[in-house]
Amino acid sequence: MGRILVCMGLWLACLLQMGCARAQAAPCNDGQPVRFAQQGWESADFTTNVLQEILRKAYGCKTETVPGTPAATETALTQDDLQVIAEQWSGRSAIIEGGVKAGTVRLVGDTLKGGAQQGWYVPDYVVHGDAARGIRAQAPDLSDWNSLARYAPLFKDPEVPGKGRFLNCPTGWTCEQFNSRYLRLFGLGRYYTNFRAGTGAALDSAISSAYDRGKPILFYYWQPTALMAKYKFYRIGMPPFNQACWDAMISGKGRLCPTDFLTAHLGIAVSAPFARRNPQLMSLFARVQFEPALLDNMIYTMSRSHEPGERAADGFLRTHREVWTSWLPADRARRLELALGLAHAADSAAAGQGDSGAKASRPSVGRPDAGRPGEGRSIFPALSFGDYVNRHLTAVVKEYGAGLHAASDAVLAWVLLPVERLLLRLPPEVLLLVIALLAWRASRGWVLPLCCVAGLYAVGALGLWTELVQTFSLVLVATVCAVLLGVPAGILAARHPWLGRLLAPVLDVMQTLPSFVYLVPVLMLFGLGMVPALLATVVYALPPLIRLTALGLRQVDGETVEAAQSFGLTRWQMLTRVMLPLARPSIMAGVNQATMMALAMVVVASMIGARGLGEDVLAGIQTLDVGRGLQAGLAIVVLAIVIDRITQAYGRSQRGRRAAEQGGRHD
Repeated sequence: MGRILVCMGLWLACLLQMGCARAQAAPCNDGQPVRFAQQGWESADFTTNVLQEILRKAYGCKTETVPGTPAATETALTQDDLQVIAEQWSGRSAIIEGGVKAGTVRLVGDTLKGGAQQGWYVPDYVVHGDAARGIRAQAPDLSDWNSLARYAPLFKDPEVPGKGRFLNCPTGWTCEQFNSRYLRLFGLGRYYTNFRAGTGAALDSAISSAYDRGKPILFYYWQPTALMAKYKFYRIGMPPFNQACWDAMISGKGRLCPTDFLTAHLGIAVSAPFARRNPQLMSLFARVQFEPALLDNMIYTMSRSHEPGERAADGFLRTHREVWTSWLPADRARRLELALGLAHAADSAAAGQGDSGAKASRPSVGRPDAGRPGEGRSIFPALSFGDYVNRHLTAVVKEYGAGLHAASDAVLAWVLLPVERLLLRLPPEVLLLVIALLAWRASRGWVLPLCCVAGLYAVGALGLWTELVQTFSLVLVATVCAVLLGVPAGILAARHPWLGRLLAPVLDVMQTLPSFVYLVPVLMLFGLGMVPALLATVVYALPPLIRLTALGLRQVDGETVEAAQSFGLTRWQMLTRVMLPLARPSIMAGVNQATMMALAMVVVASMIGARGLGEDVLAGIQTLDVGRGLQAGLAIVVLAIVIDRITQAYGRSQRGRRAAEQGGRHD
């Protein structure tokens, strides 16, 4: 009997030991990758990579980063399609707030000690001057929001010269809404235009350009950011903070009343199922916290040296050991030290077999990417011209920025704004009649005019007539510029084969280079708004027009040219009376393609402050307002079809049109 009891005791002990071993060996997140949102700004990128490094090296987790707009990633978090958003501002997202109330999202931790400041700013030299740069104070009495009305001419808006320009948040962000309410509440809408930058990168480039040139600019901003560490800003004073007033400013409901901006709490948002599966990771997230100065400096280093988030996170973990060791249990901290190569050889030997996985996966010191395929040895030299371009771009902005902005303002005042205002002043019925006449003149029938008018009328019925006209005016000016540049270039390329061969690679680059690559330099040189949008659109729309013009002229029948020469035509007469008329179908096809490509740039143009239908599409993307984005997208489709059908009809030869008319009569 005693032996039986001893055996049963040993058996129970084995079972308990096996259960404990299984519990210790339970994989992170049930073996599934932890999916982080890629948020797109430096502080979030840095925090995301720090958390991922800790999860991989201290907890043995697999991690993934998923890109997307804030609204898209927040919605995915509520559905557990994503598990972690590393930087979530309190009270800034209705989606997250709704997820917390519904129990699908949890907010944990306090990642920035003391919270994040936000508010309205100007460069410090605007108020106090900058003797080192030879800048005198232009608004020494600008202390709080009460002074802003008096200084509106200092922040002149080039699109509305009688007002100042306030740079609001990017389109669709929550801060855009309460900033707009502040302008109305303080009565500043009479003195300032509420200008939306489109994207965070566009806002940053506008601020950087103004600061480097020593120019005044009024804008909303926040911390932690690289610009806060790089530049010296002066915060505009606001009324004392009142929680009830702030809640009304955020929601837009109830009585709006003056209040300072909330000092935002930064935390980590996680999906509720992930939180239940991973209590150890939730304990880690609850202890993560950065000092504001440290975080600002890390972000500034990333921005200045263009360091990716992975390297910045690795550098932080190696150089600020005293910070992250307070976040982790002793065993996890030791495992991370071993993985980073920070522990001594004796400590490694004492760690035993349990840390063998960490030893095996430890990268070499100073090489955060070591161990990845293809990173050990490379046949390629380490070359980069990024720093060279950045240095010279900054120098160009400082040296020639004022002149280029003046040229931009001239194009805006004498070309873009007059066309837009003319079209907006026309009654809608007059503009519809003009389009119907153009469609009838092109097709010599009534089907096309009726369809064009019906489509545009439907856009107006959706409340998008003003946005439609703004988009059409930009496309019209861009197409005219493309024609004025492209047709002569195509003629020269057709006449001089060597020039055609020289232009071919240039056109390839213009047509395939992503517009975002040159948008930031254009923004810094010419400012936000319609002018950089026009330049980006022309660059994209020009290549097909040049190619098709040259192709059409080369395909003109040689015998026809010889017959014309026999009548003694001059070169100019040959070009204008023979070659261009015969090449007209190909040239008009080029005009058609240029127009379509200009329309394709509408959404991109909205990202740099251009108004129109693209702004509604962008706002729909940013806020996940599918209905708003779909309406604006369909309006762009209608406009594209109208322009395409009319230009195609004008591109047909007279003989083809007559044949179509005769066929219609016979029918």
